[in-house]
Amino acid sequence: MSNILVTTMGLSWQNLPQILGLTNPNVVDLYRFHPSNDRIARIREEFGIQPVDEVWVITTTGNMDPQLADLQKWHALLEPSNSLFAELKEWQGLIDASFWPALKIFQVSGTEDLTSETECRIMKEAMLRIVLHASEYAAGGKLLLSFAGGAKTMSADMQLAATLFGCDVMIHVVKDDMYSMKPASDFGPEQFTASLPADFKDAITPLVTGKISKNALVGMSLGDMSPIQASDYPFVSSENEKVALFRVDPSELFLSQAIENRMKHAEYLAGFCTNALLGQDNDANFLSLYSLPSWIIDKLKKTRLGIHPEKESVELEWLNKLPKAALHCHLDGILDASELIRVANANYLLLDRYKMRTAFQIREWRRLLDRLSIADFREQIPLNTIADAVRDIPEPVSLCAFIQLFNGASDILDDLIYGNKRIESAFVSTGFNAYEALGDLQGARLLQSEASIRETCRILAEKAELHNIRYLEVRCSPFKYIAGGLNPIQVVDIIEEELCKSLKDFSIVFTAGRHRLKADIVQLVNVAKRIMENPKSSCRLRGFDLTENEASSPAKDLRRYFSPVMAKCQHITINAGENGDVASTWEAVHQLNAERVSHCLSLTDNPAMLEEFLDRNIAIEMCPSSNFQIMGFRDNYISETGNKPEYPLKDYLDRGIRVTVNADNPGISRTDFSRELHRAARLTPGGLSVWEILKIVRNGFKASFAGYATRNRLLREVEAEIIDLIQKEGYRNNTS
Repeated sequence: MSNILVTTMGLSWQNLPQILGLTNPNVVDLYRFHPSNDRIARIREEFGIQPVDEVWVITTTGNMDPQLADLQKWHALLEPSNSLFAELKEWQGLIDASFWPALKIFQVSGTEDLTSETECRIMKEAMLRIVLHASEYAAGGKLLLSFAGGAKTMSADMQLAATLFGCDVMIHVVKDDMYSMKPASDFGPEQFTASLPADFKDAITPLVTGKISKNALVGMSLGDMSPIQASDYPFVSSENEKVALFRVDPSELFLSQAIENRMKHAEYLAGFCTNALLGQDNDANFLSLYSLPSWIIDKLKKTRLGIHPEKESVELEWLNKLPKAALHCHLDGILDASELIRVANANYLLLDRYKMRTAFQIREWRRLLDRLSIADFREQIPLNTIADAVRDIPEPVSLCAFIQLFNGASDILDDLIYGNKRIESAFVSTGFNAYEALGDLQGARLLQSEASIRETCRILAEKAELHNIRYLEVRCSPFKYIAGGLNPIQVVDIIEEELCKSLKDFSIVFTAGRHRLKADIVQLVNVAKRIMENPKSSCRLRGFDLTENEASSPAKDLRRYFSPVMAKCQHITINAGENGDVASTWEAVHQLNAERVSHCLSLTDNPAMLEEFLDRNIAIEMCPSSNFQIMGFRDNYISETGNKPEYPLKDYLDRGIRVTVNADNPGISRTDFSRELHRAARLTPGGLSVWEILKIVRNGFKASFAGYATRNRLLREVEAEIIDLIQKEGYRNNTS
């Protein structure tokens, strides 16, 4: 691994010190007194310019001896081991010997003055080979290219080499006339070993034109066409002291011919390459990704997340930027402790109306909180009794009054709800009932007023915007929110109205609880029918979900109740295979025609069922945090889970199942939309690659219940956004 500068040279050897003044200021601080020295320093920072370890100079054989002699003399003056002057400068802190670069000079044999076609072809072949070797030799370091002199054809050849093999920085030295205004002796090697006077500012400011990506055609391997690599195009040279005479037989311009052949068939090769890459995946990723250069694709597949805890914050920051779809998110499970307080405070008018009725109970709660520890209070006053503590008042007054006691103390409320489960290693394998109990303060009992529903929807929209959720499906059961006086249609209207203020693309999915009375499910289906059959309705109701503990009621017993929904071609998603066996999943698919299945943790127990999922493109809504917390799986960050089973997500993904990742109940699970992708990586041995995460993101949009046109638009928009994000986040540079 080395940082290498490859540059052309004509009749002005002084161009090289100008470049080294930019790249290696600790060796020759040429611009120390330059009026724009701060700007030059910013250029170094902006383009990630690091000191070069080696300088490769390409030049002709015609009339170059004086220039090469001066160049070598200048280079020798900078060498600390041979120069008392350089040692003195290092002692003064003006240079750093550790950054003194080696110098290699390549004179291309048979190129006197580049006035014939044969000479130009020889120079082109030589330059392509030299830059190809430099690009491989610099692997892991930086490759800098410069056309700092020589014939115009040499500049064109260097530019071509840059577009083929890529470079981290392209530097151009503009020809100036100042040197011709003074005697040549004024600009000898000695003058370029120290900082130049400020009045040279207009004569010697190098131009940096930025990074160039490697051409994907160079690395393609198709049929009898192997990737272009340096070992197939060796140097043939002889050395005279520090100058290598590079020999090229005019009849053996093999690299130039290979490049020309690839460019001639570029559009066909690109298509073949994309098709070959698609063939490697059981399930396609965003199609534009297959057109990226092969080294970028390779990096996307090799960069893995969820392995190293010290990288968590950086990985989460990147995941947060990804455009995402959220398909499984319950309205009555999104609030954390501080947001519970915010929703309670939104009910201030209702609380003020009943403040006399709640005063005694509030004083009693406060007395107990002052006297008891949080753990003792939780044991003495179960949280599921709070909503009914004050009788004969509408919901959610009692619950909101209690939550308001923690204004300014959300951490104490958080401790009251979770206790030791605030520690990740303790919040695992709790079981369904214990997990569900953590939502006693925020479930349907809190969403019994218009103020609660609106504020909760605002919070959900803010979370979606914060995590770049481009499409959201919110799950709710409107009959669960009518104890405060609203009717189901009003509940749906409020949710839609509030979400429409902030979200462009979202859908509502009704949830029917398995443990509810069959009459309740019938009522919910009838409300859905009324909404769907109302020609004036603009409601975004797009699906139906059968949720809650699957052991309480098999899907087959509920088929006839869902028939009206299926007759209206509403989308169906079923909670199955979380705490039930694979038979529950079979019922969801075959009895209720589910297009998606939530959780589905035991699918591999039935290979035939797995094939059915593949054949019918049935998607799985996996919820890593809640799956981990309810059932328990191995986590790369938590050593205590080493004896837990392996999370099946990666296995499903490798088999081609349309896996999606969702937050389920982010407030209960102490998670968010971006963190769920990271948790999925953490639950995967060896983590998930960026490529796999992008496939999961795509699956989210492909499996959504959005309308056909909306889904296609979102996929186009998101794909363009992801390609742009990859380029901006450093994947344009294969050494980043």
